[in-house]
Amino acid sequence: MLPGKQGLQRNILSVPNGIAMAAAAMAPVLAVVLNAPAAAPLAGAALPLSFLIAFVSCGFVGNTVVQFSRKIHSSGSFYAFNSQALGSGAGFFTGWLFWIGYAVLAAGLFTAFGAFTHDYVQSTFNINLHWWVFSLFAMALVFALSIRSIKASVQVDLVLLALEVIIFLTLAIVAIAKAGDGNSLTYFGPASSPGGWSGVGLGAVFGILSFIGFDAAATLGEETKNPERNVPIAVGGALGGVGVFYVFVMYALAAGYKLNGSGSLKAFTQDANPFVTLAHQYTPWLLQPVELAAIAGLFSCFLALHNTTVRIMFAMGRDRILPASFGTVHPVWSSPYQAIVGQTVFTVIIGLTAGSWLGPGATGAYGFTGAIGTVAIVLVYIASNIGLIRYFWRLRERNTWTHVVLPLLGIAALGYPLYVVVQPGQAYPYNLVPLVVGLWIVAGTVLLAYFRARSPEKVAALGTFSVTDTE
Repeated sequence: MLPGKQGLQRNILSVPNGIAMAAAAMAPVLAVVLNAPAAAPLAGAALPLSFLIAFVSCGFVGNTVVQFSRKIHSSGSFYAFNSQALGSGAGFFTGWLFWIGYAVLAAGLFTAFGAFTHDYVQSTFNINLHWWVFSLFAMALVFALSIRSIKASVQVDLVLLALEVIIFLTLAIVAIAKAGDGNSLTYFGPASSPGGWSGVGLGAVFGILSFIGFDAAATLGEETKNPERNVPIAVGGALGGVGVFYVFVMYALAAGYKLNGSGSLKAFTQDANPFVTLAHQYTPWLLQPVELAAIAGLFSCFLALHNTTVRIMFAMGRDRILPASFGTVHPVWSSPYQAIVGQTVFTVIIGLTAGSWLGPGATGAYGFTGAIGTVAIVLVYIASNIGLIRYFWRLRERNTWTHVVLPLLGIAALGYPLYVVVQPGQAYPYNLVPLVVGLWIVAGTVLLAYFRARSPEKVAALGTFSVTDTE
């Protein structure tokens, strides 16, 4: 690789930049707006407990990212981790699944942004434009920001994220302060769920889905100052900060709705947007900001996932698993511009197709692509937990707790939500999710066999690039 010609720009990002990227990828406001109503019928008043369990479960995976990030600094993230820990074959499938997982999530966000913005503009200004007009406008902004500078992108993410979180924390604090006898610690007990521990566990599935994206900071390993120190801090900071936000806001939702009282649970489980209900009841002056925060959250998440995806594509293009042009950077801006163009085209084609087929809303293209992306990424997380055990097993600094016990707990914690998403009997089109992921794995198997037959040296070198060798 020619320095300054094909490499990402070094040492331009800080810890706050990494936290902004990872937190925006999790889209905390969007997650609570969409996932809380989905989890409510299952977890009931124990919704805060479900999200607390999800927080702890994802902490196990966070440990894996942190431990790997101290040793391997690559824009490929899990692709590089598993290539070095489990071998080139596992590394290939990690990158193959990781790429499509984030790529389809971005396409779903493309449609969801258009749907949310369309509804807001129509209800507020009585202007009825097609949803895809707003989606294409957002895509143009994302393209411009990502191709010009990753630093500009993460700064936009940081500003939008701060505004969103402040608005929802304000709503949560006011709701708790005015809830009176609605405040109770019973929300952290399984007895508050109609289904007991089973209901809490099912609710935790949606909590875990809310954490997808926390690892985005690891894809910035080549562009972050002092990556062996700052990337782990960014990953842990984003995961911890957003996790506390989730649990606090879920508690505020339960307290504000007074779910410890009789009769309120039914209304709660039938409420499509309980946060808007809370705003109506406690902070009517926040109604407009709450709606705008949801739109801002969609955009910041879209931008963060787009930047995450193109860095995975860059790493795989550099290894010539994807087109080699994806592994080159802009001569002036040092951005992976060919990968950015490729991901933009993919997003628009899949987004417009899925949005026209299923509808652009939360229960349409966004939900379907989200399910596909979640299955692919959770498979990557599970494989990486296995990889962490193997990688550190041969090193002198192996720690039984952080390098064996915690990843084993992570595998166990992720197995259940994976089963819930892919189990038989899902409604259409979600019954197609296992088929889509399965076909993608088959396609990857064929491609890997081709590479092994034609270019075995290429396969042997997969995911070995790292900015520094800290071993």
